[in-house]
Amino acid sequence: MKLARLLLSAIWMSCLVAAAPAMGAPPDADGILGRVRDRNDGDDVYSDLKLVLIDEKGGTRVRELLYLQRDYGRDEKLTLYFTEPSDVKGVAFQSVTYDEKLGKDDDQWIYLPAFRQIRRIASADKRGSFMGSEYAYIDMEKLRVADYRQKLVGEEVVLGQPCWVIERIPVSEEVINRTGYHKTVVWVEKAHDIVLKQTYYDAKGVQFKVMTVKKLEKIQDIWTVMESHMQDLVSRKASSLIFSNVRYNVSLADKLFRQTIMKTGVGNADLPALR
Repeated sequence: MKLARLLLSAIWMSCLVAAAPAMGAPPDADGILGRVRDRNDGDDVYSDLKLVLIDEKGGTRVRELLYLQRDYGRDEKLTLYFTEPSDVKGVAFQSVTYDEKLGKDDDQWIYLPAFRQIRRIASADKRGSFMGSEYAYIDMEKLRVADYRQKLVGEEVVLGQPCWVIERIPVSEEVINRTGYHKTVVWVEKAHDIVLKQTYYDAKGVQFKVMTVKKLEKIQDIWTVMESHMQDLVSRKASSLIFSNVRYNVSLADKLFRQTIMKTGVGNADLPALR
């Protein structure tokens, strides 16, 4: 009996030792980024937005626009409408973010009043500059998990918040051609699944661009990025996106997400309770 008890004790201890690494194992990188993509951001959202262009000498130009987003089942639609200054007034941008399980590229369109034409942005053009900023069109899309092989490489603090650090490598040349990124690293805030920083690398492994969140705010119980900053380390130019008057779940009208609104424009009458 004594021998049996000793054997059982030894087996039990060996099980505990074997289980210990699994119990303390860090979370899966794909799972973390899946939560980032799917985190609650309301059924729809309205915001005023400023796009600030900063040249290499620190000079700035400011463009003002409306930010309108709405869920359509597992898909999302976004409309950006420029209101100031006069040289960009009436420019409109729309995108559709599809359920990633469908395996299809997100769609983007832009309307330029001077040409009176809505143009679809091809996948090969998404790496281009968004309205002269350091943000690319691809940066306006929602994070896609399946386009990358990712691994957890550490933990750091950003904006005073503990973050997971995740390295991401594109799964194919097609992803590289579409994004222009050969590797990215993201810092994901642990408590609320928000990307607070992202760095971008070229084919030689050289970091050439970095995005950092400058301000977070809790609005209607939803943690919201109120200001982000994109720095081009080569040109030394930068851009900022600054949100204000953010409101969630305001029942935005369906017409705000039809392509016809890009030509007719978004007026006060379309947003009577928000402006």
